[in-house]
Amino acid sequence: MRNLLVGFLAIATVVAVLFFGLGGGTGPQAPTVVAVPSTAVAPGTTAEPAATEADDAEPTLVAVTTTSSTVPAATIPPKPIGTLPPISDLGVATLDATSSVSTVGIDRIMFGMTVHDAQMAAGSRFTPVTPIGHCYLVTPDDGQAGLTFWVVAGTVERVDVDTRTITTRSGAGIGNTEDRIREMFGERIHTTPLPDGSGNLLAYVPKDVADATYRVMFLTNGVQVIRLWAGRLPWAEELGGCPSS
Repeated sequence: MRNLLVGFLAIATVVAVLFFGLGGGTGPQAPTVVAVPSTAVAPGTTAEPAATEADDAEPTLVAVTTTSSTVPAATIPPKPIGTLPPISDLGVATLDATSSVSTVGIDRIMFGMTVHDAQMAAGSRFTPVTPIGHCYLVTPDDGQAGLTFWVVAGTVERVDVDTRTITTRSGAGIGNTEDRIREMFGERIHTTPLPDGSGNLLAYVPKDVADATYRVMFLTNGVQVIRLWAGRLPWAEELGGCPSS
């Protein structure tokens, strides 16, 4: 009798599960999800749900597909160092151990000359050593080593000297002490301590009004000159290198 009762209860349970699981009951049915095909949507925007009529007895969820896109930032490759336009009939190199720096240039090369005219005056082709742009550096292929010219907007504006061989017309150059530079030029020397405290910048300021925009600069380690350059303002006072723009 007990076994019969257990069997009856098991059959009743199965029937109940089938009845309600297949929707045979009167209770509310589970809502269905209807995938609505997405329309063309512009990248980065969200489509508005389409208007649908909902059945009171059978609510519907509308699935909306959105799209998005990310445009990678453009990468501008750095300009190559490149070469200057060809030039002929340069003659003989003029920059040598006897060359000297002045407030307005070095030998025949004057600040404000075009690159073409400067090469002709130097008797040598110039080779860029930094990427060609608004401001870039060039060195002569022939003649005295240790010279670097700054080209700004197409004209030569400064010459850097990194050799003891080349001095000013007065003989001032790398290796001279600060005291010696002051003895040579007196009140024309204006001294400015370097921001990092590693030395001083001694600027020779011309007395002639016509040369007011020119400078000869002596970079020191606090005791003696370690670099020398000359040029026109504002480039003559630039310590951070040739600006790219």
